[in-house]
Amino acid sequence: MLLNVDGNDKLFINSCMASIISGYEYDVFISYRHKDNKYEGWVTDFYKNLSKELEATFKEDINVYLDENPVDGLLETHQVGKSLDSKLKCLVLVPILSQTYCDPKSFAWQNEFQAFNKFANQDRFGRDIKLRNGNVVSRILPVKIHDLDRQDQKLIEGEIGTVLRSVNFIYKEAGVNRPLRPTDDKKDNINKTDYRNQINKLANALKEIFSVLANDGSQHDFLGDEKDLVERNEAETFKSIAVFPFADMSPDSDQEHFSDGIAEEIINSLVHLKELKVAGRMSTFQFKDSKFDLREVGAKLGVSNVLEGSVRKQGNKLRVTAQLISIEDGFHLWSERYDRTFDDIFTIQDEIALAITEKLKITLLQGDREKITKVHTRNPVAYDLLLKGRFHLNRRGISILTAIQFFQKAIEAEPGFALPYVGIAEANLMLATYGMAPPKMVLPKAKACADQALKLDDTLFEPYCSLAYYFTTYEYDWPQAKRYYLKSLELNPKYCQAHSWYGWNYLSWVEGEFAAAEWHGEQLIKLEPLSATFYGSYSLILHTAGKLNKALAICQTGIELDMNAFLCRLNEGYIYMAMKKYEEAIVSFEFAIKISNRHHFAVNGLIWTYCLTENDSMARTLMDELKERNGKEYIGKTFMAISASYLGSLDEAFDLLEEAYQSREPVLLALRHEKWGTSKFREDVRFKNLISKIGFPN
Repeated sequence: MLLNVDGNDKLFINSCMASIISGYEYDVFISYRHKDNKYEGWVTDFYKNLSKELEATFKEDINVYLDENPVDGLLETHQVGKSLDSKLKCLVLVPILSQTYCDPKSFAWQNEFQAFNKFANQDRFGRDIKLRNGNVVSRILPVKIHDLDRQDQKLIEGEIGTVLRSVNFIYKEAGVNRPLRPTDDKKDNINKTDYRNQINKLANALKEIFSVLANDGSQHDFLGDEKDLVERNEAETFKSIAVFPFADMSPDSDQEHFSDGIAEEIINSLVHLKELKVAGRMSTFQFKDSKFDLREVGAKLGVSNVLEGSVRKQGNKLRVTAQLISIEDGFHLWSERYDRTFDDIFTIQDEIALAITEKLKITLLQGDREKITKVHTRNPVAYDLLLKGRFHLNRRGISILTAIQFFQKAIEAEPGFALPYVGIAEANLMLATYGMAPPKMVLPKAKACADQALKLDDTLFEPYCSLAYYFTTYEYDWPQAKRYYLKSLELNPKYCQAHSWYGWNYLSWVEGEFAAAEWHGEQLIKLEPLSATFYGSYSLILHTAGKLNKALAICQTGIELDMNAFLCRLNEGYIYMAMKKYEEAIVSFEFAIKISNRHHFAVNGLIWTYCLTENDSMARTLMDELKERNGKEYIGKTFMAISASYLGSLDEAFDLLEEAYQSREPVLLALRHEKWGTSKFREDVRFKNLISKIGFPN
């Protein structure tokens, strides 16, 4: 160890070697209030003992930074802050949490703790990483030397966005609250902790973190059963394709559902082929009815080929054209025109899919041909009704109700047709998710339809995802929910709805496994790079994890893709609110209200923001609006409860929460980790009882 003086006359101790990972200045940065080291030099002794323990724990030399300057005043200059820019580029921050550390005006809090938290959330590893045993750990590893008062606890948990977990060096007895010393006997300590053991515990925690980071940040090894569900090698190859919606060339231009449906069915056929990368439907359909440059499409979607075509349907006569085009040179690899009857549509779709595999030289493994040519019905009437249902389901909003009607008519036309049951299940889940209908009414319907779909065809992947969502939000049967999510992804690793719901609804809200959830969010963007909806889902995951800057960037990318993306606008408001940028939050919520016909999620968000800016009169006006609407339409009770808490009506808030619990509102699960509501609301024993009653897994 060396005692050095840097260019700003700032004393520090460090071990003179590079970090174990290139690009980082130090492995460990010890942050503390300097007044905590004046009396008996506790922090210096801690540093020396930790250094010895690290030498005995690691084969490598670990580089630790400790500023040992005893004068607080020297730390209040811009020069010193600038000198820390590089030093804070470290792998782990160890803050010494004392009775004085959690002070918003202190240098250590602002320029070390908050600065590192921001840095770690934005660098390549992220602040929270997954250990190989499945546990999530933060790169902020606090050491606590005093019991903190409630205000300090709230401050630090607000900054890190989660419950404070620390290695405790606290000596307690009646009337005593001081740092633990090496000479203290644990028999006399109410906490029963031993200094040497706590030092060892901290060293081992660092070893676990470094073992993951040193493997080039392979924190995604945690996926376990999930790691083989998605193809990891997505290097651009010749074997990649985007299927565009077919143009409707029918005389009455009334076959949009059918022309869209053909493209969607071809995508669904090709997605089973592991050797072929297929751009997601929501991304390719962004180019519908627009002129586009092939090279631009290839760059945005990461594909080398496109399939485009047209449909002309008149009565029972059908003409379908299709052409496969190489993006690199615009060369037509294959084209065909089919003049058939409507009854031949299934054969046409099979022939197109097989032609693509032949021209792109796709090796069809055993069972592949059967998968891509599988026909779920031979009834053209039922099939046409299915496509109409899907068309309206994809439009979301009130069109979901129209979709259900078409799916029901398809079942009436052919009761043994599994896919309309899949559609009804998904539609009812969407109604529950977006608060458009009482969940207790629609979630059991979703389960019944998903069960029936699997009874008719147990090879379908969508019903397993629907059942997983049901068991998460309605039964609170976590093991069953997880099994069904994994089964859905096993059958189709590229199924975005499963990645979305499993990521934010289960892993984030239920398990609090934020690193795992974020991985699924990343898959959404890889599979659907132009879908504003899935950018919204990914941003929700990041927001729950406390990665506000990254969440905001993802949100705004989604808005660039679609300025009317409701989920992105809504979450943008939540993020700004968490950042205390209330004017920006109001703008976001007002825009979300405008584009959604005053959806109650957005109205509640505006109520919260008005309350936080002490505009209670506007907030109460909006709350009165929701209460009036509640008699005419379904208004979710979870968010209304939070609004009531901001307005100071705690009894009303908990009455509403009980209604939300009884109705099984999906968003109720978010309350475990989201910080919505006042501190009195969240600290109330009734809130804690509700969380306990839900029975989240540990």
